[in-house]
Amino acid sequence: MRLKYLIVICAALSVCISAMAKDNAEDRHVRAILFSGDTIEGYLRNDLKTGLKNIFSKTGSIHQYINIGVEPKGGETKRYSASEVKEYRFLEPTEGYPEGSVVVSEKINSPLIFKPHSCVRGFAFELDRRESGSILEWKVWEDTGGKNSTRRLVPVVGVKFNGAKAAYCIIHNGSISTALLMHYLKKQSPEFREVLDITTKAKTRKPTERSLKTIHPQYCCCTRIL
Repeated sequence: MRLKYLIVICAALSVCISAMAKDNAEDRHVRAILFSGDTIEGYLRNDLKTGLKNIFSKTGSIHQYINIGVEPKGGETKRYSASEVKEYRFLEPTEGYPEGSVVVSEKINSPLIFKPHSCVRGFAFELDRRESGSILEWKVWEDTGGKNSTRRLVPVVGVKFNGAKAAYCIIHNGSISTALLMHYLKKQSPEFREVLDITTKAKTRKPTERSLKTIHPQYCCCTRIL
């Protein structure tokens, strides 16, 4: 067990070192909005303590802490938790996000044994925001399986419907994975669960926005990723 934790720590440190080697200060320039209403502008900073707090958090993969400093290097920094930061936006525009990509603080489903709907508040990239909810992306640890099994971080795309308990996975490492979402919707919205079940089993795996709006307009944001 100790070796397993050591491997995870080494992997995280190697990622940090690699990121520092390719560091461009403006890529870390952000403007954060706190739940208190205050706005902070600065630079995301990597430090060992924050990295370890994220690794040894409830999930080990969903980031729950960030460090922001006034300057790209040196000077004072302050650590913020996902319970304090509502969202932060990268000020450096990219081709996909001309206004800068956004990271939001949301409750994310993080299933445990006998607690499939357990959730934690953490940071996730917001891929799209609509009236019905948001499409988010975060990362989770996955075992490769086999004799020489290793752990790796893989991307998860999920949805956070307005009024829902948390963001739930829909695509796990490129494959559709809606079991926990449908289990949650079984009581919350059984009519949509039935349509989603039929859709994901279909050969095309692509529901039309019109069909989902007919069932429930709140869930049409699913058409973006299914």
